[in-house]
Amino acid sequence: MIVIKILLGSVMLIISDNLIKIIKKQGEKGYPFEICGFLIGKIDFENDIREVYEVFQVENQNKERANDRFEISPKDFLKVEDYSSKKNLEIVGIYHTHPDHPNRPSQTDLMFAQPDMSYIILSVKNGKAEDWKSWVLNDEGKFVEEKVKII
Repeated sequence: MIVIKILLGSVMLIISDNLIKIIKKQGEKGYPFEICGFLIGKIDFENDIREVYEVFQVENQNKERANDRFEISPKDFLKVEDYSSKKNLEIVGIYHTHPDHPNRPSQTDLMFAQPDMSYIILSVKNGKAEDWKSWVLNDEGKFVEEKVKII
């Protein structure tokens, strides 16, 4: 297993092209507001790999600044956690959009980020999904771009 970690690097997210298309469609539909949801799958802590099997969109609870902020209700978090657990899966990350802004984490994103999770940020410009990246917190509590394998 150590050999795999050396070959892949430190942290990796594995996600299907179909799930990325779903996130893009949700982002375009929700424009000009931020949409958000959960990445559900399995985490291999030994090799720092998160594999996504499903995405689960939830309502952005931030109504005052929905164009540049998202907020997930504790009820939604518990609902998705329960849903994942019943399927013997885990929450492996969160995704959200940045309408008319780059796919880099904001200072607000950093304030609410948790370790051991992937954060996909999709840039949506003029209603059209553009590029996305996945981010993780490093040991210093700063976001670094995560390696992604699309299957």
